[in-house]
Amino acid sequence: MFRSNTIIVGLALAATHGTTFAMSRTTFVWEDINTRKVLRWEGDVAVVQQGSSMQELECKVTINPTDVEYAISSFGVPKVWTTFTYSDENDLAKKQKQLKAKSANHGILMLEDGNRFSVDYDWVIHQSNRSITDIAKRIRSTARRKGYRSRRDLIGAFASFVQSLEYRVPPDHRVNEEGEKILTAGAMMPLETLSLGWGDCDSKSLLFAALVQSINLAEVCFIVMDEHLFAGVQLSPNQDDQTILHKGKDWILIELTDLWPIGRVPQDRLHGVVDKRYKIVDL
Repeated sequence: MFRSNTIIVGLALAATHGTTFAMSRTTFVWEDINTRKVLRWEGDVAVVQQGSSMQELECKVTINPTDVEYAISSFGVPKVWTTFTYSDENDLAKKQKQLKAKSANHGILMLEDGNRFSVDYDWVIHQSNRSITDIAKRIRSTARRKGYRSRRDLIGAFASFVQSLEYRVPPDHRVNEEGEKILTAGAMMPLETLSLGWGDCDSKSLLFAALVQSINLAEVCFIVMDEHLFAGVQLSPNQDDQTILHKGKDWILIELTDLWPIGRVPQDRLHGVVDKRYKIVDL
C-alpha cells in the first residue's frame, strides 16, 4: 500500500477554552484482489486469466490524533493491577472478581484460571464505533465512485484495504507516558492499527470488523484457531466460497493478514475449519 501524510492544524473549541490539535490526513492507495479474474484454484495458487488486473483504489482519510490517543489509553490493563496481596481464599476470590470487573472496562477479559488475560473483541469494536465511522464512509464512497455496488463488492474493498496494511506482530504490552507497563494481550485498537499502518491477525481483523460494522455493511464473527484468527462475514456465498455454518446462516471466510480474496483462506487454515478445530467469537 502507498501512503502519504499531511498535517492539518485545527482548533477544537471546549466549553471554556480552545485547545490546538493536529489532524493527520493520510492517502491510502491499494489494489483490490477481488477484482481480478480467477479461472481456477490449484491449492493456494490462483490461476488468473491472462491480462486480468486488479482495481486500484485511493482514499484520503482524516485521522484525529486525539481520538487515536484516547483509543490507545482506554485499552489495556496496568500490570500493577495484577499483583496484590490477600489474607485468605475468600479475600483472593474477592480481589480477583474486582480485577475481572476493572479489566473488562478496559477491553481485557480475565480467564477462568485468574492468571491469564485475553482481548474482549466485542468491546474493542464497539468502543471504536464513533471514531471509525467517518473513515469507513470515506472508503465506501471511494469504492462506489469506482463502480462498486453490491454488498459483496464493498466488503471486498474493505477487506483488501485492511489486507494491504503491513503484517507485523505487536508486543503483548505497551508502556505509557509514566513508564507504566500496560498489558494488551498483543492486540491494538483499530485506530492505532490504521494510524501506524500495520498489525497482526488480531489487530487487522479488529480494524476490518470495526469498519464494516460501523456502517452496518455486514455482520462479522471471528474464527479462532491455533493462535491465529480470521473473520467470517454473514453473506450469501458464491459457488466456490469457503464458508462455515453458524446460527443457521452461511458465513464466508476472510483472511485479513495478507492478500486473499474474500471467501478464500490458506489451505492449512481451511483444514482446521473442516476438522472443526476452531471456536467462534460473536461480535
